[in-house]
Amino acid sequence: MSGPTVAVIGAGFSGLLTTLNILRMSPDVSVQLIERRGVFGLGPAYATGNPKHLLNVRLSNMSAFPDRPHHLADWMAVQPAWFARDDFITRGDYGRYLAHLLDEALRPDRDGERLSLIRGEVSAIRPHDGGWKIMLDGRSSTFADAVVLAQGNLSPAAPSGLDPGLIGSGRYLSDPWSALDALPPDADDILLIGAGLTMVDAAIALRRPGRRFTAVSRHGLLPRSHGSTTMPPPRRTYIGGPAEAFRQARLAAREDDWRAVVDDVRHSARDLWGAWSLPQRSRFLRHLRALWDNHRHRLAPGVAREVTAMLASEELEVTAARVTALSPVDDEVEALLKNRGDPQPHTRRFDAVINCSGPTGDVAHSNEPLLKDLLKQGLAAPASLGLGLAVDPKGRLIDGRMLAHNRLFAIGPLTRSLFWEATAVPDLREHAVAVARNVLAALPQGDEYRQPFLLGAANSVGAEYR
Repeated sequence: MSGPTVAVIGAGFSGLLTTLNILRMSPDVSVQLIERRGVFGLGPAYATGNPKHLLNVRLSNMSAFPDRPHHLADWMAVQPAWFARDDFITRGDYGRYLAHLLDEALRPDRDGERLSLIRGEVSAIRPHDGGWKIMLDGRSSTFADAVVLAQGNLSPAAPSGLDPGLIGSGRYLSDPWSALDALPPDADDILLIGAGLTMVDAAIALRRPGRRFTAVSRHGLLPRSHGSTTMPPPRRTYIGGPAEAFRQARLAAREDDWRAVVDDVRHSARDLWGAWSLPQRSRFLRHLRALWDNHRHRLAPGVAREVTAMLASEELEVTAARVTALSPVDDEVEALLKNRGDPQPHTRRFDAVINCSGPTGDVAHSNEPLLKDLLKQGLAAPASLGLGLAVDPKGRLIDGRMLAHNRLFAIGPLTRSLFWEATAVPDLREHAVAVARNVLAALPQGDEYRQPFLLGAANSVGAEYR
């Protein structure tokens, strides 16, 4: 193809949908979809084959395309086999759906000639001839006129006081998705760091007779459950700072189901977040984030029932505490735990520890080679409050001189400083449309690949994403 080329780094949901939208919007642009794991279209969450791992959003709201809300349901209707409980399909089935979308795009009579799949880890990118030179695995390179970073969630931060002797011992697992295969077979007393959706996934997947889980988090809050039926949100307007918006939500929940109210607030979240000052955002993260996440990111009813059964049988204990130290002792892990409200920590021993604390957003301490290089070279800058990378309202990366790159974009959790809500499919599919549109608008050749960025612009959400 003689037209411009876009490189999308990361082939999970965000990268795949950005790719598909670019191909759909322009008949002239080619896309290089680059993935280091070699698995295209499937992030870790959708690569699971465990039938107990259900989506956290109903089937009716999981179409990959916001303008085709029945696309997923129509595809499921012609599949020979699939599984759902309470309108929630398995993550594995959703992964097959995403793989189908990629296969369709690769067909010669569709966009196959304009889509290249590249396996490898991007170690660095450099400005080159108005575009970007992309270094792969330190051995080869490719060129693109524009680049989209779609690397998904970053790995969880290591817990405080982690003894280096535990790393690689098999008794401490930093990746909960690998725990099913990597957990020592004699591990019956397991510490789970974190009490959110990732913890629930790990506990359900690893559940067996005689095994006991202790989950600890700062607030000790388990995710709430979706209702048995959908309810149309009440469609109110929420304004003001974090405390004021939450007061309005509490008042609304006296009249309507709290789930409908939270979903309603979510429709205003982008505008609320964009209007808040940096101190207001900081107060939200410090005081209200756990409460929001607890109500916003909910469990499928079937999963919630299983968690309730585990609590009742004492297979699962959830405690408000934080880990202050982890060290190996014989064939066990000794954990120093400080319960909330207790001035003195106490020790407990476990057979294994799994870090389920969720992804970090602090790119300044990330071990990702590309992110480390971008920051080192001054081609990117950390966002405030540890929320990914600094981006402008079009999703363009901001460099160390506070300039927005004209042809370097980001999507997904790396852009939480702009959106806050940037992790769930209903949000990401809209972001993918907007990023694709902005990338295509930036592709016409020009002499400058960067444009000045005005301080403070990233505190508002541009019309490009509406």
